[in-house]
Order: sequence, then C-alpha cells, then structure tokens
Amino acid sequence: MITMEGHHDGKSPAWISVDSRVLGREDNPIANYKAPLENPLRIVLSGNQNHDLGIYMRTPGNDLELITGMLFNEGIINGHEDMISTEIQDEVATVLLRDVNPESISPNDRPFMVTGSCGVCGRGKLHDHKMVESEETVSQHRLHEYHKIARNQQRLFHQTGGTHGATAFDVNGIMISSMEDVGRHNAMDKVTGQLVIDGKTPSVCVLSGRISYELVQKALRTGFKIVSGVGSATSLAIQVAKENDLTLISFSRGDRMTVLSAPRRVV
Repeated sequence: MITMEGHHDGKSPAWISVDSRVLGREDNPIANYKAPLENPLRIVLSGNQNHDLGIYMRTPGNDLELITGMLFNEGIINGHEDMISTEIQDEVATVLLRDVNPESISPNDRPFMVTGSCGVCGRGKLHDHKMVESEETVSQHRLHEYHKIARNQQRLFHQTGGTHGATAFDVNGIMISSMEDVGRHNAMDKVTGQLVIDGKTPSVCVLSGRISYELVQKALRTGFKIVSGVGSATSLAIQVAKENDLTLISFSRGDRMTVLSAPRRVV
C-alpha cells in the first residue's frame, strides 16, 4: 500500500512522501519517494466583465506571485496597481482588476487546463515583444557564480529532483527573486510576479533547464537583459532573442557556456 504524508513550509512549495519499491536495488528496495505537489488553480478575472482564464497546474506556494506574474507577462495588467484584490479559496483564484480590457483578454481566454509543461498552450496568437535597450554587461565568472547561487536556492529540487527553478539578479549582482515549480513557465511567472509586486528591476535571469520560447517571451516582458540556462535553447527562443537583442546563453555548466545572441553583454 502507498501512504502519503504532506509537507509544507509556510509559503514554500510542498512535497509529499510516498512509500515505494526501487527495482534493481538489492540492499534496501523500500524507499521514501518524495514528489513535488502538482495541484490545479483556476484563475477568474473580475471587473467590468468576468473572464475565466482556465485551470493552471502548478506547485502550491507563492500563488499571488504566480497570478501577478502570469497576468503581467500576458499583458493583462501593466503593474501591481492594476490588481485591486486577489482571493484564493478551494483552488479558485478570483482577481478583481481595476479594468478588464476585452482586447487584452481574448488571446488569453483559455477555458481548459494549462499543464505544468506548457504555459503558452491554448493561446490564440503569440505575443508582441519588447526590444532590449541596455548595454549592461556581466562577466563569465559572475554568471557561473549566479548559477551556483541559484542551485542552492532550489530546496524543493534537492528534496524531489522534480522541479524547475528561475532566479533573478539585479545589475549589482544582488539576488532579488528565486522561485521553483513543477512548471518552468510557472517558476518564471512567480519571479516576474515578485519583481512586479516589489517594484524591482532585473538584469540577469538564471534558469535550471531548457530555454523555450515562452521563457524568452516572459524574460523580455519582465525586463531581463540576459537569460542564462543550464539546458539547450529552442529554435524559436533563439530567433526571438536575436530579434529583440536579448542576450541568450545555453549550456551554462562548469566553466563553459554557449552565447547564442547579443554576445557583447558577456565580458
């Protein structure tokens, strides 16, 4: 029989313990398997009109940041002041906005489930992008240090091996946000949300895995100048980064990295 025990740490994401058997392990096949929680959250916008944005699969924790970041990255809000209140009850988040613009909602109105692996699924069209206008630079050494700091922040990953991380640094090298989630796009939205709420300006974004189009889109919208990931970057991510002068770095591991666009910012 499988037994589960929930673990929570305040606002931090949660994981559960599952009694499991490891095949091929002779010394002690019984193991305590730790799995990150993945729960649904329905987001409903309330204002001059009501809009159901659908069900989002996410790791519970930092839900306000997740919602704020998602609404900002989708262009539904332009700042935290556009949100009057957010109430979350029974896995339903009702967000009261100062104004709901139907034109900004229509591409995002997705009355079905958005999984932890796809944040852009169900959109009617792709996003407009904001050109990076900055000559900020960062050294290779500092970028590698950023990745070390980001890895140390991934406490849920160290427990479960099942989450993605996104970490933001400002131009002075200070870490200003770090989030985890089963969905890489959720982790990015949570970072964006915290930055929007705190009113902070980011410079470098460090990602724990693959860099897809949606992460580049969110980075551009949030105001990052440099995005560095441990994994590969997709073709559309590279194309959009080049078109908008975002410095995009893949395979940042050990003492190596591959700069794919706007290399002048890495010195």
